[in-house]
Amino acid sequence: MIWAFAVVAVATLYLALRFKRFQSWVEPVLTITVAIGLASAALIWLTDSRSVVPEPVVPRNAIAPEEIVLSDLQFTVGQPVTSYRVTGTVTNNSTATLQSLRLTITLANCPGGACTPVGTDSGMVLVRVLPGQSQPFTTFAVFTGSDLVKITDPQWSWSVSDVRALPRSIPAQ
Repeated sequence: MIWAFAVVAVATLYLALRFKRFQSWVEPVLTITVAIGLASAALIWLTDSRSVVPEPVVPRNAIAPEEIVLSDLQFTVGQPVTSYRVTGTVTNNSTATLQSLRLTITLANCPGGACTPVGTDSGMVLVRVLPGQSQPFTTFAVFTGSDLVKITDPQWSWSVSDVRALPRSIPAQ
């Protein structure tokens, strides 16, 4: 936009230098050109400086942990023996698309019913699950120090927290 005013100003100066009759018009033409340029700049500045209202989005915590169901969990000893591969299925019973969740796993050794806690691990599971759908997942849990205790009867417990929905725009109504 500025280039248009610059072209008019340069053309006016060229015509004033080239033709004697045009010299009397130079001052009014340049004054009007500068005034229009300043008015345009002020108008553009005012319209650009208005605050833009952001699009509303679904909150990232739109899914309650109770709406997530974990099933078919299997724990396989990895390498090193303090590492366990955790596989299972996550079901999303909410109305929003699941993006991730935090899975906290606790391992206890329970020979003869007397349980001794071994450790707890927590990790983020990234899995996109549409509302009402299920999806398999895999993650790993590490229990440091579990190699010092012979685990004969492992008992697993887990909990889901920090459930995050996939952010999406809310359609205009």
